[in-house]
Amino acid sequence: MARPISKKTHIETAAIKLFSRKGLAATTLKDIALEAGATEGALYRHYKSKNSMAWQLFSQELKSFTDLLLPILQSRASFPDRLADAIRYIYGYYAQHPDRFSFILLSQHNFPEQAILDETNNPNDMAINFIRRGITEGDITDQDPVLLAGLLMGAILQPLIMHGYGRLSVNDQTVEMVIEACQRLVGCS
Repeated sequence: MARPISKKTHIETAAIKLFSRKGLAATTLKDIALEAGATEGALYRHYKSKNSMAWQLFSQELKSFTDLLLPILQSRASFPDRLADAIRYIYGYYAQHPDRFSFILLSQHNFPEQAILDETNNPNDMAINFIRRGITEGDITDQDPVLLAGLLMGAILQPLIMHGYGRLSVNDQTVEMVIEACQRLVGCS
């Protein structure tokens, strides 16, 4: 009985790796089966299609990521400390799980409207709510929380994208520079 679970794990790991490196459109079920050491039939035993597999994996990976991020954003620490802790978590997750992180980041726009995430695990809504809390608590000046959340997410994520393209090294110093820049961006440095 443990064998099918193990095979499913290999399939999921292979799919995430390929989706993050080749993209959803360019990855075929044949590619995934080959990478996983499985047959295409084995994939169909677990998933009805490549798109349903991608959505299920995306939802699962995003939930794993956000389940650990949300308590950081909602903690009782000061706003600058919550922001710094969140950035350290994001960069640490990226360092430990580069394929998973890239898969989440790069495939988020590939799903139909009916598959939109709810506010509890949608990173955009989480960032907006984080900024709104900072404004409400007086840690950030009153400004457009949606725009500020977008700017903040860009400042955090773009260095990781540049790292993925081999244009930037990411190390502890990089993380601290991103933290400092983001704190200045929201006006809490």
